[in-house]
Amino acid sequence: MLETSKKFIWSGIGTVLLACVVYVIFSFWQFVNAPLLSPGKPAVEFVYAKGTSTYALSRQLATQGILSNPYYFFILGHIDGSMRSLQAGQYQITPEMKPRDLLARMIRGEVNMQTFTIVEGWTFHQMLKALQSNTYVTHTINNLSDDAIMQAIGYAGDRPEGRFAPDTYLFHTGVKDVALLHIAFGLMEKRVAEAWDKRNLSIPFHCTYDALIAASIIEKETALAKERPIIAGVLVRRLAKNMPLGMDPTVFYGLFQDYSVNHKLTHEDILKDTPYNTYMHRGLPPTPICMPGKEALEAALHPASGDVLYYVSKGDGSHHFSKTLEEQDNAIRKYQKQ
Repeated sequence: MLETSKKFIWSGIGTVLLACVVYVIFSFWQFVNAPLLSPGKPAVEFVYAKGTSTYALSRQLATQGILSNPYYFFILGHIDGSMRSLQAGQYQITPEMKPRDLLARMIRGEVNMQTFTIVEGWTFHQMLKALQSNTYVTHTINNLSDDAIMQAIGYAGDRPEGRFAPDTYLFHTGVKDVALLHIAFGLMEKRVAEAWDKRNLSIPFHCTYDALIAASIIEKETALAKERPIIAGVLVRRLAKNMPLGMDPTVFYGLFQDYSVNHKLTHEDILKDTPYNTYMHRGLPPTPICMPGKEALEAALHPASGDVLYYVSKGDGSHHFSKTLEEQDNAIRKYQKQ
């Protein structure tokens, strides 16, 4: 009787253990094949830091509400050995993604890239302000002078204005600000050098820096692509005739170094002497006045031919171009009255 009871007990225990094993296997299978996020939920981002243990990663994802069972994720990663190959970075989890999909993405290092955009026509300080407000960047230069910043990025002695290429830059979370600036500086140098090699040889520029200064003025003078070569033509003809350039954005830059300042130029402003006042000083200003885009640079090195020497804003973003001072005076009266 006792032997029968023992067999019954062991049989019951075996049944319970088998049921538990079956439950765990089924539960694990459900976990592996179920999306990490419920349909309709927004994507979730997380950062996997280098040196983080796989168990800590599993607990981190569970704390963020991504994993229903951190132990299953830990086990899954060790079954195929993927946990030993995960790459650090910021990752994004979308609703359709399953645990194995996430592990595969982390093995391949498909990190979620952040962006930083330098806008055409920004000044150096406008660019720095935007860079400093980017929360995905590691900031190391916030309290440095312009000269110290240029030294930090490897271009000691160079003046910063106009030297960083307008573009959208992709980067991993945590990249240092100096690394982004170094890349943007190098890209602008490359663009200027390539454009200079294909320049119209009749232009009165002595070096690539002159071309960059001219391009920055053209960038601020008009937003219309069709007008850029025409304004470039005006600029080079005035230089050739030793006429003052007389261009308002240079005056504005000399006063404020920041085009976000809400100020309309007055006649009194034009009488204020700064190195950038091209009504008072002939030739190009001493530095660029903004970060010019590729189209402005192309226009500066391929100005439109003709004999236009003057232009005035029509108030709608476009300009009226004139060949003579008499025609210009009439246009000024017409459009200023409007």
